[in-house]
Amino acid sequence: MRYNRCGGGDCDDSAAASAGHPSGERTVTFVALASGLPVSGVRLVPLAAAGTVCITGFVGGIHAISSRHKRGSHRASHSSRHGEYQQYRGKRLLDLTIVTLVALPVIVIGMVGALAILLEDGRPVLFRQVRIGRSGQPFVLLKLRTMRRIKRSKDPFPDPQYFTRIGRLLRRLSIDELPQLINVLRGEMSIVGPRPTLSYQVQRYDSRQAGRLRVLPGLTGLAQVNGRNKMTWPERIEWDLQYVAGQSLWLDLKVLSRTVQTILVGAGVAGHSRNDPIARI
Repeated sequence: MRYNRCGGGDCDDSAAASAGHPSGERTVTFVALASGLPVSGVRLVPLAAAGTVCITGFVGGIHAISSRHKRGSHRASHSSRHGEYQQYRGKRLLDLTIVTLVALPVIVIGMVGALAILLEDGRPVLFRQVRIGRSGQPFVLLKLRTMRRIKRSKDPFPDPQYFTRIGRLLRRLSIDELPQLINVLRGEMSIVGPRPTLSYQVQRYDSRQAGRLRVLPGLTGLAQVNGRNKMTWPERIEWDLQYVAGQSLWLDLKVLSRTVQTILVGAGVAGHSRNDPIARI
């Protein structure tokens, strides 16, 4: 399992080479923990902190697409090769502004939802799952739990018969997604962007589809306001690529306004075709 160690967002070849690792490569160990999170059926947790490793291969089912850079050259090289995909100036400010504005009502709604989950089906309240974020880096996505406390299979398709009563309501109103505002605060997600997916799905992307990983994943995006789960993943990815290429403040505001309408009418909540070429097992 070979990785390049990074510091402050930049990969440091020279430091690694001085430690006796040729070409700046180091080995990062993974350990299996009983309380870990499932990644492609294996419970793996990296010993490296999030954001400190640039992944350059397949490990534990995670397909990562980062590459080595010399210290201080990450921003420049990324800008020159993918300048048209740089997030627009002010996007992080927009994320933090929105989180600040909705913090109080979200906390109240979240506490009510958590209490309802506890009363109906007990603990845990939160559902945690490893997803793939920008540049192929894994992170732990947070949601309010909407399914019963049963032994979860490897099947990624939610079976409606296992939804709790409160879970159906939470999903219908997308309230189960509210804990992901914590992911936004951590810098793992943005308010608007492609939805984060599972590692096995990322492995099936072709080189063009992998372009959706050039930006932070989001709570909502163009795909979510243009059909959501009613579309196949290849169709969703086309919307995501359109967003990556044309992202702007105006586009984000437009997506946010349409998201409110989508949630109110409950469009696209059902779906998840088992024959989807990317999502199927």
